[in-house]
Amino acid sequence: IEPAKRGRKTGDVKNGTKTLRFKADGRASVEEVDDTMVKAIDRINGLLETFMGINDSDLAQQIWDFAQNKKNPSDFAMAIDESEIGAFNFTDEFIFDLWAAIDDIKAGRIKDRDYEDERL
Repeated sequence: IEPAKRGRKTGDVKNGTKTLRFKADGRASVEEVDDTMVKAIDRINGLLETFMGINDSDLAQQIWDFAQNKKNPSDFAMAIDESEIGAFNFTDEFIFDLWAAIDDIKAGRIKDRDYEDERL
């Protein structure tokens, strides 16, 4: 028995910067991993751990997704409350903490150095 003679094929995934996302409506898509998103999810996870004692990347991702097209904390709070995540009954204070963290990262107010210091 000899090894297979087929060569390796090069594809789109070269540096691990793509992810397969399954949407709530059942669709799937391949997306570029955004550094801003990674920072936000990590920050949201930190807040979830402080508030609820859990570290859940999927929940953090859902929260990030809800914030994407929201312009203010009121719209964000309504989106959270009207979703399945609303079952967690997050306090208004926690929702505003989430919004502040997300807004800071989206606006670039968190520098890489500050972000790394915060993680330590």
